[in-house]
Amino acid sequence: MTFSWSTFAALAVLAAAIHWIVGRAEITRPIWDAIWFPVTLHRLLKCPACSGWWLGLGLGLVGIRPMVTGMWWIDTAAAGLCAVFGVPVAEAVLLWGLRESQVH
Repeated sequence: MTFSWSTFAALAVLAAAIHWIVGRAEITRPIWDAIWFPVTLHRLLKCPACSGWWLGLGLGLVGIRPMVTGMWWIDTAAAGLCAVFGVPVAEAVLLWGLRESQVH
């Protein structure tokens, strides 16, 4: 079993960017407001850890897996768990960077 910190960072940043575009960005809000979502899905998209789980599973199925054990289903579940912790942290850094880069 091996763990790759660089793949973990790539998974966290990629999943955080996807979550930001889908769940929080103002520029995509008209698109998502035009589509009817159930209330539970809307709440899921607002939570970075919750949506991180599903985004991590999806990215794990694509092949972005920070942990390699030899069994694909364990590797994919581990990608989901890594995204649960990585997405909120990466999104907080993203928000901090956006706040610091704004023109005063």
